[in-house]
Amino acid sequence: MGPAPFTAPETASTSVITILALVLGSSVVAGALGHILTGLRAGATVRRDRYAAAVKVLVARIEYPYRIRRRTSDDPEVLSTLAITGHDLQETLAESRAWIATESTVLSEVFDNCLTNLDAAFKQACRDAWNATPVTAAAEMNLGGFGVGNQQHIVTTMERALGYRFGLRRLIPVFVLRRLFRRLQLLRA
Repeated sequence: MGPAPFTAPETASTSVITILALVLGSSVVAGALGHILTGLRAGATVRRDRYAAAVKVLVARIEYPYRIRRRTSDDPEVLSTLAITGHDLQETLAESRAWIATESTVLSEVFDNCLTNLDAAFKQACRDAWNATPVTAAAEMNLGGFGVGNQQHIVTTMERALGYRFGLRRLIPVFVLRRLFRRLQLLRA
């Protein structure tokens, strides 16, 4: 007897194998897509939280001179608390700056512009606050014309720019985004 002749497999088993391959292949693709989408969502959440923290730092910087001015005494404990608050603010600011610089060069420029626009008023208000006498009565808490003035436009500038770091606008190339920000006056020319 010689070797057995080669015969083609049954078409029914070929169909089963094809269907099985398609089912397994589609679940692998679906799993991969699910994993990618979950990662994108998690990344957007981290970005959103970090940018919210950066805006919070801008607001804290605007508010810090008012904290100094509303101090109720020049006791070492009160001054120490204010100094620690100032140091923490500087550290958080440096952390936000570094993170934004690694996440988006254009948003880093916007954030730096916001800080530059706030800087002169902030420094002068801090000097004035430290030179003022402590508040000793409730009526003195109303500071009238003291402070950095209305700086909401700085916060609004950052908030408007942040919209370009989410969704499809995140895909805009850097050179186009920089031009757009200049045209929208979110960046200086």
